[in-house]
Amino acid sequence: MNQESVRQRKAADKIKEIVSIIIDREIKDPDKGFVTVTNVKITPDLRLASVYFTALGDDEARQKSLSTLNRAKSFIRNEMAPLLKMRFVPDLRFFADDTLDYAMKIEELIKRAKAEDEKLGNNDD
Repeated sequence: MNQESVRQRKAADKIKEIVSIIIDREIKDPDKGFVTVTNVKITPDLRLASVYFTALGDDEARQKSLSTLNRAKSFIRNEMAPLLKMRFVPDLRFFADDTLDYAMKIEELIKRAKAEDEKLGNNDD
């Protein structure tokens, strides 16, 4: 029942676009890695935005990216301010998005199950 309003969705989409550009073009820290913003969720009062991202590499690389983004949070907000047509620039919270990893694990399990099924099916002949 906690459905996002049109206002929230529009704000989240705009924030996603702006934050993606700032991260890509303005943050020069090598620990950032290759980061892609995957989703933004914003509170109904538009004061807090949860920014989800993926980063290439292992868990250590992901943690470095997360640390870099958290250190750059104020910079990102300052860069967002003139581009965002909102009364307040929302506070940002960054989260590593593990959806892709989860999907890859599920896919691997399905492949293994199919291989086992084929193996068992071939033994019945």
